[in-house]
Amino acid sequence: MFRKVYSFLVLLTLCTAGVGQDGTKSIKSEEYLTKRPESSNSDVRGQTPLTRSGNRSQSATRSHVYSVDKNFPGGPPPGDQEYVRIGVTIWRFSTSQCPIPDCPFPTGGDKGLVDTSAGVRVDDSLAFSTGERVRLALESLSHDGFVYIIDREKFADNTFGDPYLIFPTRNIYNGNNYARPGLQIHLPRAQGCFCVKSRNLQKVLVADNLIVVVSPQPLLSSEEIGAREIRLPAKLAKFISRADKEPSHRGTLKDSVGLSQTPAELNAGSKGLFDTQPTLTQTDLPPQNFYQSLVPRGTPAVFSVYLRYDTKR
Repeated sequence: MFRKVYSFLVLLTLCTAGVGQDGTKSIKSEEYLTKRPESSNSDVRGQTPLTRSGNRSQSATRSHVYSVDKNFPGGPPPGDQEYVRIGVTIWRFSTSQCPIPDCPFPTGGDKGLVDTSAGVRVDDSLAFSTGERVRLALESLSHDGFVYIIDREKFADNTFGDPYLIFPTRNIYNGNNYARPGLQIHLPRAQGCFCVKSRNLQKVLVADNLIVVVSPQPLLSSEEIGAREIRLPAKLAKFISRADKEPSHRGTLKDSVGLSQTPAELNAGSKGLFDTQPTLTQTDLPPQNFYQSLVPRGTPAVFSVYLRYDTKR
């Protein structure tokens, strides 16, 4: 399904707010949003999101909290290593919000989506149904870096399809893949969405595995980047094995599923990587999910993100 995407980094110290009865910990989102620029003025630029009922949420004016596993590491990293984080946000859209030719009607219906111009947030652990319309955003939460996205399909027999480099490509931002905190990349584009359906009629697709690489140095020359997605270049193949072996920790933003995409988030996606000035500030909503990895300082970071699909048809 997904054949275009982007990624990024983040470094920071966590502040643990407490441990829940289920063993999870809570951390304040502002602990790692410091790499985003501060708001230029006191207004919130119309960012307050709508809830599912269409009312304004008060979430933009309060502190945000992530839920993480009890084993989530706290405190600073070892002296020769650093924490790197990326943010991931997925929005769902109704069929009327995002009509797509040859995309079937969702098997589960539109599930109560309000018919507005904005999609609503979902957690990236949600299993999407055939025919759903979704938009994906990736954001760096600390470092500047060169972003590379690899996509491989996972099937019900536990095999993987051939890996493709889906970002960068020359037809997306002219091949520019240098990202920094405060910029957000939307896939397939700021005002578009993907149709959830299998590309392989011979097998049952259960997930897209997106492998996000963030590197302080470019890994490919401009001549090695295709106009569209290409088979994974051999020099990037090592990142697949790294993604399978290297653990990362994941956080989920509390009380935010169902919030609509804000004007600030839409503007951030519209700018993409054309304008290198950050769009999102510390007063804007944090990403719905974040992933953290520990790597030797100054080396590429690798993240493995699974977008899961409902196989019950």
